Amino acid sequence: MIRLHTIRAALVAASVVLLLSSCTGIAAGTEAEPTAPATASPSSTPTPAAAVPTVVPVDTALFATKEMGEGVVFTSPSGDLRCGIVMSDVEYLWGCRIDEKAWEFPSDDPADYCYDSQVPCGWGIEARGNGDTHPRKRGDVAFESEFRVDTPVLEHGTSIEYGGITCVSEAEGVTCENAESGHGFTISASRNDLW
Repeated sequence: MIRLHTIRAALVAASVVLLLSSCTGIAAGTEAEPTAPATASPSSTPTPAAAVPTVVPVDTALFATKEMGEGVVFTSPSGDLRCGIVMSDVEYLWGCRIDEKAWEFPSDDPADYCYDSQVPCGWGIEARGNGDTHPRKRGDVAFESEFRVDTPVLEHGTSIEYGGITCVSEAEGVTCENAESGHGFTISASRNDLW
């Protein structure tokens, strides 16, 4: 009786091995042949890369300051951002002032730049030379573009470079960066980013 049970188990096991090897096309005790990797058909077309917007540099002479000495000034096409890169004392002062915005700089923590400010703080962004970018405070040196009525417009898709600082005007706002320090900012009515 035990023998019959053993023979029956052996037959079942052999049947399973044969069944599995016929399903996979592999004979028992052999290894599978590697399959060739799939290749793209010659008729497939490559996916085009995303277009990188072209930024056109402007002639800095058209943006030269008239009253504040060395530097350049400009406004955004909307007129809400008034910016400049000007020589102040021995280093460049660069940044933008904004009038209408949907954001505020933090001011609750003693580590916040605008904490306990006795004058309005945060109506723009600026930096001196290679220093960190930070919110502007009332009483900071004004950019000529803030009071000059004929300040040239830096159109969207254009950039201006002066003193190693480049500003780019885009529909999303103005971005300025110091090539030497890597510090910079983006500012618009809806956002501000400082680095």
